[in-house]
Amino acid sequence: MSRGAKAGIWILILVVVIALFAMTAVRRLEKEEVLSIRDVQESEGIPVDIIRTRALPIEDWREFAGVAEGYEQVNLVAPFRTLVEGVHVRVGDEVAAGKVIISLDPYDPTLFAMNLKTAETQYRTAKRDSIRLEELFKSGAISQQELDHARASTEAARAHYLTARRAVELDTPISGVVTAVSVEAGDYAAGEQTVATIASYDRIRVPLELSESERALVREGQAVRLFVDASRSGAVDCPGKGTTGNRDTGTAPTLKGNVVKVALSADPETRLFSIEVILNNPQHLFQPGTLVTPEIRVASTKDQPLLPPGALLKHDGLDRIFVIDESGEHPVARLREVTRGLENGVFVAIPSGLSSGEKVVVQGQNKLKDGIRVKIHADVTAEYFEPGI
Repeated sequence: MSRGAKAGIWILILVVVIALFAMTAVRRLEKEEVLSIRDVQESEGIPVDIIRTRALPIEDWREFAGVAEGYEQVNLVAPFRTLVEGVHVRVGDEVAAGKVIISLDPYDPTLFAMNLKTAETQYRTAKRDSIRLEELFKSGAISQQELDHARASTEAARAHYLTARRAVELDTPISGVVTAVSVEAGDYAAGEQTVATIASYDRIRVPLELSESERALVREGQAVRLFVDASRSGAVDCPGKGTTGNRDTGTAPTLKGNVVKVALSADPETRLFSIEVILNNPQHLFQPGTLVTPEIRVASTKDQPLLPPGALLKHDGLDRIFVIDESGEHPVARLREVTRGLENGVFVAIPSGLSSGEKVVVQGQNKLKDGIRVKIHADVTAEYFEPGI
């Protein structure tokens, strides 16, 4: 074997030896790293996140969707088939009581008894005759009975004239907003057709349809709220951290009201229960016809310790939590049975088994067992309990 070949063999052997040493070193480092993590947990405890629970009232608000209606609402109806002479408003206009909304043909011959021109002529004639007879009565030319008969005839003619006028000059008896107009000038309105709708909306009425399970939560008199921001944007309020149900945007106004009607039986076709809520709307933030999402407070409690739902564990069908015990040399986790109370999707009230201020594990609890040593990695209380809730 030549000298060059022998040198090549030695180089190859050296490379193999170096590779073996490298692999052994890597494995040793990996083993040491794994052992170091285990050693840290054994010596310092399993890392966990905790909150310091607080005793606060909690409310459960449920959101429903409906269409706002005016608290008072009037439909103006054409009394007979006739020509629409004029439409004096547009949808969305605010109108005062007595405002003429629709004018119909005052000389329509199809219903003579309602002919405005004839009624007006009869009233003017009766009024003129009544004035003349008043003078004759003063001079003694006619009796009291004849004067009373003339007065009665004048009042009857006046009533007939006003009826005829109202039949062709459709005015609103209430102040409010025009929510619908179904005709234009030049159209023929059908008899008994609703030609316009006016609604008063200092308060709004919202009819809702609820399932059987939802209906079981609702009672007359329960508080109702409507947030302007959520309803105007179409957003659905899904509460996140930082609320006990007392949501307050701080800037957007809120409408408040109550449940006023709750059906005792379901509609036989839809199988839904009808309820009705009334909300004060003094600033006219919502007009009739607006899609809204009012919230009903279906339950509430007084001050009780609150926890996020994820902090509770099920053990043998019981609700339990891990509470930090710092009475010894090192903090340890203690498994404790608690009573689950009202929930609102953000917090769970704990009516028994927990005191305000205790430290409860909210992250890492699945790795724990009763009495094990723990290390508090983070206190996340502020993420759940924001100031001013």
